[in-house]
Amino acid sequence: MNVHYRNQKTHGFHAKHVQRAQAIVEFALVMPVLMLMLIGIFEVGRIIFIYSAVTNASREAVRFGSAMGVDENGEIKYKHCGLASVDPMAGIRGMARRSAYFMNLQDANITITYDHGPGTTTFHTCQGDVDPGYFISSGDRVKVVVTGQYSPLTRLVPWGSRTFVSNSARTVLGYVALTPIAGGGGGGGGGGGGGTPSTPTDTAAAPTNTPTATVTLTPTATYNGPWASVTPVDTVTPGPSETPETPTATPTFTPTATPTFTPTMVTTCDQVTAGPITFDNSGNVGTMSMTINNPNSYPLTASSIHVVWNSSTGGPNDSPLRLQTALFVDFVQTINDGSGDLTIIPASPMIMPANTSSTVVFIFDQEYQNTGGESIVINLSTPGCESTPIHQP
Repeated sequence: MNVHYRNQKTHGFHAKHVQRAQAIVEFALVMPVLMLMLIGIFEVGRIIFIYSAVTNASREAVRFGSAMGVDENGEIKYKHCGLASVDPMAGIRGMARRSAYFMNLQDANITITYDHGPGTTTFHTCQGDVDPGYFISSGDRVKVVVTGQYSPLTRLVPWGSRTFVSNSARTVLGYVALTPIAGGGGGGGGGGGGGTPSTPTDTAAAPTNTPTATVTLTPTATYNGPWASVTPVDTVTPGPSETPETPTATPTFTPTATPTFTPTMVTTCDQVTAGPITFDNSGNVGTMSMTINNPNSYPLTASSIHVVWNSSTGGPNDSPLRLQTALFVDFVQTINDGSGDLTIIPASPMIMPANTSSTVVFIFDQEYQNTGGESIVINLSTPGCESTPIHQP
């Protein structure tokens, strides 16, 4: 009995160790396949992530570059290309870097070009941080090409490095002046006015007793909106008398209401200052600009801009210098004028924001050789500022 008990115990001990050894061998056989699957899933995820990041970077960058106006740094958006050495998060390249998470895009990975629409060739490539040497018009396109590189982290996966290229283009559309629709104003219960004063009539009857009725008509004019509506009021004053008389009414219409409108006048227009006129001839074109500082707590509206330039001196061949484009805040207008003296009246108001500086820029078709006599005068339409134009000191 004792010998049989010991043999059973020894047999169970060996079976348990055999099962453990078998599990270890099976795990050793499956582990390489399992690790290869996990690494493959991880690398495929990296490929999809880099592809999505590059696509999103080009799309967001071209959307930023095609918008009119200035960015948070005061630069025109389509001209502010951005360099990592200046500000890695500013301009078109900065928008691409912010949109491509964990990609660490360099300037060489982002290419910014401009053309005149689908099927046309590139007429400019933005290289620096802010490129003032060109201009675009409504209908031109901004193109951003972003390149991303993928390399596997281990050699266990059966594929090599890949290069992802995303090309996005977007058309620049200028501002459209909105003309308010005339008329209307009817809805909601009548707009209060437009009535014609009616002639008062007296319907008083003759008294049948001794008091005498004296009728006095006093029309009262009530101003309601841009028109006046006059309502006559009859006032009857009885008085004692022994002989009844027939009252005689003589209506008198005397409207006295005169509507007046007094706009809020601005008295601090003289605090607006303008800097000197500056010139820039980079990029084979010339620009003339002036910065205006509005220290007031309210915006100002510019009604027109008068600019004088020297059109007789142009490039190397002394060809006439033509004014191509005017930029002021959100106002962009293509001009193409060579007279040398021009007054620009925009279709929509030009608003100078409060407590900030705004720059008016004129772009010419070739390098500008200033010889003196240039001037920029901005006329205001803000009430109280009509006789206080802004000009260089």
